[in-house]
Amino acid sequence: MPINFDFAYDLRGGNNVPISKDFPIADSQTLVVGDAVVLSAGKVAKASGTFGRAFGVMAEAITTGAAAGGPLARVYVSQPGQVWRATATAAATSHVLAGRTYDLNSSQLVDVADTTGGCIQIVELGATTTAIYVVFTAHELA
Repeated sequence: MPINFDFAYDLRGGNNVPISKDFPIADSQTLVVGDAVVLSAGKVAKASGTFGRAFGVMAEAITTGAAAGGPLARVYVSQPGQVWRATATAAATSHVLAGRTYDLNSSQLVDVADTTGGCIQIVELGATTTAIYVVFTAHELA
């Protein structure tokens, strides 16, 4: 299974791996390494649909129960300038540096058909037309 989001490089130079920290996880979550996440009521939750502000990308997997009480798990904190490898729902050739931002679908693919309310900008293509490099344009901790 490919990783949904994987750090590629930093536009500011240095190419340092993003800082990772332990944060409380929301109840009823199944998160895998590479999942994009948001903050929900002060806890980390899986991003989907309207993805308006990135908190980060999961650095470890965790599954929480209905009343988990916020166990901690490691998250790569998203910051401006970080570029991440991702996968698009369809060919992204016409979407590179298109001046639009995109959302995620429920499988955490970048939905190139959804340009309403998202925070993902496509900056370049990878080895295929659906393998893309993206930046998050809005961050919870920026």
